[in-house]
Amino acid sequence: MSAGTCWAFFALGLTFGVAGRVMSLREIATGVVILAAIGASVIFLRRLAERSDQTLLAGDFSFRGFFETAIEGIFRTTPDGRYLDVNPALARIYGYENPDEMKAAFTNIAAQLYVDPSRRDEFKAIMAADDEVSGFISEIRRRDGSTIWISENARAVRDWRGEIVCYQGTVEDVTQKFAAERAIKKGLKRAEQANRTKNAFLAMMSHELKTPLNAIIGFSEMISGEMLGPIGNRAYLNYIHDIHASGNRLLAIINDVLDVARLEGNAIILNRCECCAQEIAEAALRRARVQTGDRRPVELEIPNRLPTLNVDKTRLAQVLANLLANSLKFTPPPGAVTLRAWQTPAGAVHFAVSDSGIGMSEDSIAMVLQPFQQADASLARRFEGAGLGLPIAHALTKLHGGALVIASSEGKGTTVTVELPAACLWQELPETEAVYG
Repeated sequence: MSAGTCWAFFALGLTFGVAGRVMSLREIATGVVILAAIGASVIFLRRLAERSDQTLLAGDFSFRGFFETAIEGIFRTTPDGRYLDVNPALARIYGYENPDEMKAAFTNIAAQLYVDPSRRDEFKAIMAADDEVSGFISEIRRRDGSTIWISENARAVRDWRGEIVCYQGTVEDVTQKFAAERAIKKGLKRAEQANRTKNAFLAMMSHELKTPLNAIIGFSEMISGEMLGPIGNRAYLNYIHDIHASGNRLLAIINDVLDVARLEGNAIILNRCECCAQEIAEAALRRARVQTGDRRPVELEIPNRLPTLNVDKTRLAQVLANLLANSLKFTPPPGAVTLRAWQTPAGAVHFAVSDSGIGMSEDSIAMVLQPFQQADASLARRFEGAGLGLPIAHALTKLHGGALVIASSEGKGTTVTVELPAACLWQELPETEAVYG
């Protein structure tokens, strides 16, 4: 029996002896019950406290194990710029042998760690306002003087008065990721600059080519018309016709190149106006015949009940003309070509150019929407063209807020649908009466 237990029994006996002289038996029994209850409560609370201590110690050991073996750097710092605790991973990131060496080395994080010392002030300002930071990227100095980029995620720890006592969080070395992102941005910037240079070059060269080409077309047209008198040798007349036709074809290609450059540079502005679908369809067919020289009949199915459109009629006619020219070019006689239009239940207006020509594969559809690409890209291809008709049609349709949808199958023909949204319908402005006071 321990000395403490002996003293407890002595105190208890003394208490009962004194109580027996001044209290009744019933009062003594009641006191014993109360003392027993108090003793049982004390024992229960003591055991509960011991168990809680064990649980906390086990949790602390578990956290320390995580802290020591974590891949990411973990830290606790004071607001004045000292490290309270760091894990081995953070020490390695910063180039130190162990956490103790690193903690001893830093007395002013702002001046010693960050390449730009003001980053620490920005860190503290965000913490004061939001109690946390996420993805705080900074350039820092390692122990050997080299620099790396880190990303910090941290939160503020406050005391019962609401004062910040420390910051705790994690650090990730994002040098490679940051360098890759910068390389991508730099590459995109170079690509954009190269694209602008290409577009400027195309625009300049196209302009320089058009000037002498217009003279060739004009003089060949004048000679073929024998405006200054008859040509002595009639064989030359055929040559002049060929020169005139080739000049016009080359001029069309140059105009397409200019359009591609303008579209890529967002330099084309639509001149919307009130116009009807029938008028646009007829203008497109005339233009397609000039481009191809093909006089075959083309069926136009344009209902009179179609609503009035609010579009750039020249550009929309260009879209449909390019589609018709392709259908005529890739549909050998006696194949059929059709241009039809209709209004959807949602109010949109669609145009579709269909043919029974050679068609193309699914893989070719994505390719022909790129400038200067053709389904038949071989040197011995059967059909002429620069591969700009569909890309221009696609871009101009998107400029109207619509979509170009191609459905095709090899040997079975092609249908290209120009889907214009309801926003391309002409809206009549309500008439208002002038009121004079």
